[in-house]
Amino acid sequence: MLGHALTVTLLAAASQAAAAAVPVGDVTPVTELPSAHAYRSGVVVGFSYGGGLGGASGYPNNAQDIGNQADYSASGVMGGTYGSLFVMGAFSDYVSFGFWFGHSSFQNADFRSSGDGGGLRVEAFPLVGLVPPLHGLGVLGVFGVGSGHLDPKPAGLPGSSGTQSFVGAGPFYEWSFAHVLGGHLGAGPSLEYDAIFSRPFESHGLVASLRLVFYGGP
Repeated sequence: MLGHALTVTLLAAASQAAAAAVPVGDVTPVTELPSAHAYRSGVVVGFSYGGGLGGASGYPNNAQDIGNQADYSASGVMGGTYGSLFVMGAFSDYVSFGFWFGHSSFQNADFRSSGDGGGLRVEAFPLVGLVPPLHGLGVLGVFGVGSGHLDPKPAGLPGSSGTQSFVGAGPFYEWSFAHVLGGHLGAGPSLEYDAIFSRPFESHGLVASLRLVFYGGP
């Protein structure tokens, strides 16, 4: 009996000491804990449209013509536009991921070129935690399938076309400016380099755009 009473006393003392050691006043309320979605959450739907410079070159999409210099065309520098649509999910303030489709159109005095692409898109916001005032600064990357054409304006010049790979990347910035439909809108400038690569054809473009984005979360 004496041993049992001593054990109970020791357990009670330990419990009281543990309770006294917890600084109740320092406990952070759950509403004040860091959130993974302070700036971006939910579905992400947006588009961008702008203009810039591009160029394209290659051979007709024919095995007999590829590599034949008589059938090679190069546009030189062209001016034009590029637009894209994207649907993603904001997994956290740092990363959004989803799908994208884009179309470009460039031309100069001798050539016109168009390109289409679609695939995966990722947007990253690396300064959210390091420099919170710059939480809207991000970088984008797109990867997928691309198809393009280079068509000469003067008669007699060879054209070029091909379908294979599309890649693109660039920085952007966005500001939140309105709350709608339970979410919010963001807008800002972006600078994007895109390229289409295939065996007979390739094109490159550097475009400055304005982007408008809807985030489904607050």
